[in-house]
Amino acid sequence: MSSRSIISGLAALAALVVAGSPPAAAQSLKIGVFDPARVSQETSEGSRIQARLTSLQQRKSDELKSLQDEIRNLEQEFVNTAASLSTDKRKELGLRIERKRFELEGLQKSASRELQLEVEQAQAEWQGRVLEAVRKLGQEQSYTLILQFDLVAFHSSTVDVTDELIRRIDGGEGGGVGGQGGGAGGQ
Repeated sequence: MSSRSIISGLAALAALVVAGSPPAAAQSLKIGVFDPARVSQETSEGSRIQARLTSLQQRKSDELKSLQDEIRNLEQEFVNTAASLSTDKRKELGLRIERKRFELEGLQKSASRELQLEVEQAQAEWQGRVLEAVRKLGQEQSYTLILQFDLVAFHSSTVDVTDELIRRIDGGEGGGVGGQGGGAGGQ
């Protein structure tokens, strides 16, 4: 069972508890929702992670473009000089081009895999930090349930805790996550 299914089930259970409980019990429930995309985009840590991943992607793209340009130049050289080159020189230049194409193919696969691994690692670490901030907020402010807003069909803006999570992750009110002002470094 996925965590989204479990969370959806908990939300349904909480809704049933609220609907079928006496007013006093319903008043003791404290539910919050948050927007994970806003938390990611509006925290300094989330922005730093995104910048790091964008920079890595740009570096890999530049490496690939450089090798593609080199291949294009060799191919143009081959076209321009093929008639004047000896058979051995044409063959040698053709092999150089072919080796560069293999190198490009390997670099493309390597860059793609490296980017994929970096994104997966960053996502896992970031989600852990956000969940820890949610857990701390829930405990400190006696929430019964805090959900991602996209898991509920409706919520009042009065239960939105996104701004509070952003402050906490950035080290504002309630302290930062991971013991550092802007979250744990290295991202």
